[in-house]
Amino acid sequence: MVPSRHEISAPRPAQANGRARAAPPEAASEPPPAPAMRRRLELSPKHAIGALVLACVAASAAFMHARETGEATAPGLALRVAYPERMRFRDTEKLTFDVTRTADAPCRSAALAVDEAYLDSFEERHATPTETTIGRFELGGLAPGEQRRIVLELRGERPWRASGNATLSCDGERGAEVPLRTFIFP
Repeated sequence: MVPSRHEISAPRPAQANGRARAAPPEAASEPPPAPAMRRRLELSPKHAIGALVLACVAASAAFMHARETGEATAPGLALRVAYPERMRFRDTEKLTFDVTRTADAPCRSAALAVDEAYLDSFEERHATPTETTIGRFELGGLAPGEQRRIVLELRGERPWRASGNATLSCDGERGAEVPLRTFIFP
């Protein structure tokens, strides 16, 4: 027998597949608060030492790249050198040498020499103007009041202290001398 039209009907919207739907949940209540716990940092001695070492390394960055300026005069010559007092291993830093003729008479041949002992602590070096020999710069003639600048870029290769002197000479006579001291951090 076939059911009549009244017996076949779609389920009511509140029913799905003939079952009554559950009422929507009410707004969820707040979860209970977390228990009060005292917070504390627990480090093993090895971790504490490691944290202290990392803090020292981070603080040392504030002390890096300090520059020093040295000045010296001799009869008729003045030498001013700006060089790194501290630098990191394999970092590149600039040294600037400012040479000035202070006498009324010209200097026929001026030269600047940087000790090889100082330069040996650095792996690479680029100079403007170029060196004639290791650590020696021929400046030629200097007129009264004339100033020349030499820029030397160095990359620290051997950690520890690099020391030497920069010496300016005029016409073969030794003139102004400035000590150079750079500490290269490992």
